[in-house]
Amino acid sequence: MSDVTARTRKTGAWRRIALPASIILNLFLVALIGGHVLNRLFTEATPGPPLMRALARAEASLPPQDAARFGAVMRRDAPRFSADREQVIAARRALVGQITAEHFDQDAVRQAMATWQTAWNRFVTDFANALVDALAQVSPEGRRKLVAERGLERREDAAP
Repeated sequence: MSDVTARTRKTGAWRRIALPASIILNLFLVALIGGHVLNRLFTEATPGPPLMRALARAEASLPPQDAARFGAVMRRDAPRFSADREQVIAARRALVGQITAEHFDQDAVRQAMATWQTAWNRFVTDFANALVDALAQVSPEGRRKLVAERGLERREDAAP
C-alpha cells in the first residue's frame, strides 16, 4: 500500500467522524439558542412585574378548571396588589431620597426605612392571603403540580 493511499484512508475516516459530529454540535447550538430566544419571547409576552408573570405561569400550568378558579381569586385581589405595590415603590423612592440627600439625617432615614418596611409587609401579607385563598380553590393534584414545577419540594433544606 502506498503512502498516499494510507493518508487518504486516514483523511476519509476523519471526515466520516468530523461531519456528523459537526452537524450534531450545530443542531445542539441551534436548539440552545432557539430555546433561549423562545424563553425571552415568553417572558416578554407576559407583561407586568415579575410576580405577575410568575402568577400567569402558575395559572397556565394548572388544569383548565383549576386555572380558572385560581386566576379568578388572584384577579379579584389584583387591585389591592397594585395599590400595595405603588406604596412600596413610593416608600422605596423616599428612602433612596433620604439616603442620597446632601445632608444625611439618620432619624429621617430610619423613618423612611420603617415606612418602606411597613409598605412591604402590607404587600406581602395581602399577597399571601390572596395566594392561600387561590390555592384553596385548586385541586390537590393541581397544588402538587405547582409545587413540583416550582421545585419547592427540593428547597426544604435551603431555608435561611
